Amino acid sequence: MAKPYDVLIAREYTNSNGEVKTEWLRAGVAFENKSGGFNIEVATGLALTGKAVILPRRERAEDDGPTDE
Repeated sequence: MAKPYDVLIAREYTNSNGEVKTEWLRAGVAFENKSGGFNIEVATGLALTGKAVILPRRERAEDDGPTDE
């Protein structure tokens, strides 16, 4: 089976200290296709706007929260 990639959407927010931070939301999954591109599956009911990033899937602990990467 092809290696999965995460499709991530960046959402900026201002924290309680007034700092602008970025939260990465997992919007779906992508798989490389035979043509060298990607097939993307977006989560059901999710409307996408803005910029998306495709990154190799990273294993995360279930208790991991949002990151400010």
